[in-house]
Amino acid sequence: MIWRRVMLAVPNVDYLPSNVVDRLGRIVRGVQAELELFSSLYEPDIVRPGQYDEAAKAIADLVESRHRRLERIADMFREQEVTVCCSVRWDYPMHEAVVRQVLRHQVDLLVVPARATGDIGQRTLHYREVRLIETCPCPLLLLKSPEDYAQRPIVAAVDPLHAYEVPEELDDIIIKAARTLAYSLAEAPVHLYHAEAVSPNSEQEHARRIRVNVRVRDLAERNNIPGEKVHIESGAVEVTLPEFARTAHADAIVMGVLSRAYPHRAILGHKAEYVLDGVSCDVLVVKPSGFTCSVDPEPSPAVPIPGLERQA
Repeated sequence: MIWRRVMLAVPNVDYLPSNVVDRLGRIVRGVQAELELFSSLYEPDIVRPGQYDEAAKAIADLVESRHRRLERIADMFREQEVTVCCSVRWDYPMHEAVVRQVLRHQVDLLVVPARATGDIGQRTLHYREVRLIETCPCPLLLLKSPEDYAQRPIVAAVDPLHAYEVPEELDDIIIKAARTLAYSLAEAPVHLYHAEAVSPNSEQEHARRIRVNVRVRDLAERNNIPGEKVHIESGAVEVTLPEFARTAHADAIVMGVLSRAYPHRAILGHKAEYVLDGVSCDVLVVKPSGFTCSVDPEPSPAVPIPGLERQA
């Protein structure tokens, strides 16, 4: 997996935490990528019937002002010798505007600042983040941790039995993404993780556990992950994975989501949502190669002046 174009969706152009700048700068430098800072805006009250010219100028002024503020953030990345450009578009809703820009510029990795959490089950994901997970066609990195990267484990969470109709290739995609992130962080260690729900102890369940162990070990061997970095635990993944990430002091978890709720739209499922809410480290979300984005590449007709953009 190669990341040449990385995009940061900036939720607040007046402030970006320094730890986000430091961590993202390290990833971009590590893979020698180009960084794009993107922001969208939309104020429906500006456009009134019969006042198209006045509205166009007002919108252009707003876009230009937003772009200048975004450039101040870009300067912090330039101080790290990161190649960066800024883009602002008149578009909404925010998650669709971001995905349209991903499609427009063929982005390899989308990065979004997200809230951290302290308790398993505490709701931390914003609506826009959930929708980005559902619709974004490229890998999505949620920056949740306030800590600097320190070559701690990158945990690839896999499901080798392919429960819940998981495509077999998804495990390999998860591991490749974990390796790319680890490479960008000066070869951080990659760990393989799988959790099995506890079931009544029976001969059939015993055979299933043996099958799980064999498949996880085969997956590790195929991807050159040493045995001491393979972890198979019993319990609900939404509980065990966040706890393992904390115990291992992981820098990030890499996990996959499916496309099965609606045509071409991903679904998290309650287990994945609890994992995303429960972990305090960063989370990299990937999808199967057959995923097709449901977001219209063109803005909605409800956006009165589509395509108004400022780039540099």
